[in-house]
Amino acid sequence: MVEFCERVLHLFREIHPLDRVPRAGFLLRGISVPESVSAHSHFLSLLALLVIEEYPEQWDGAKVLKMAIIHDLAEAKMMDMPMPITQKYFTREKTQAEQAVFDKLMESFSSKYSELHREFHEVSSPEAKLVRGLDKVQMMLKVLNYEREHQGDLTEFWNNPNNFKDYGIEITRQLFKTICKHAGKKLPTEDNS
Repeated sequence: MVEFCERVLHLFREIHPLDRVPRAGFLLRGISVPESVSAHSHFLSLLALLVIEEYPEQWDGAKVLKMAIIHDLAEAKMMDMPMPITQKYFTREKTQAEQAVFDKLMESFSSKYSELHREFHEVSSPEAKLVRGLDKVQMMLKVLNYEREHQGDLTEFWNNPNNFKDYGIEITRQLFKTICKHAGKKLPTEDNS
């Protein structure tokens, strides 16, 4: 038991910065105090919980929640990198680095966490598709709320079809449509499955 407690303390020392790592895309677009990576992970986990409770037969709920909770832990070491830059220049390298950092962070715990993290990045299961889509939904919910507060210039978020990638999940698609309706915006027209 003492050994487990030591491992937990070590992990939390390593991930401690997450509540101070700002979401870079918002910071770069004029949001002076953007949500942190921790806040993002919390809101994504809550969103995932609501979806799996509403549709209990469609996904492995425990797996969905685990993925949502752990998906950005590596950012405690790597920081948050804005999506347009990573997609344009080094998507594969960023994913490999995140996996390596995550594996190191979680090395004293079950390998199932590394497997879930890899599955999330490879989008290799229905649960990964759901969490990846909800990750984008949560981001666009923040965009909607920042705009309601008249913060920053977030036009670019609405125009990027990648921000509305639903991975073929109907509830994700409907959430995007509802967000756009409330914002008075049109859903980008490119295929986002």
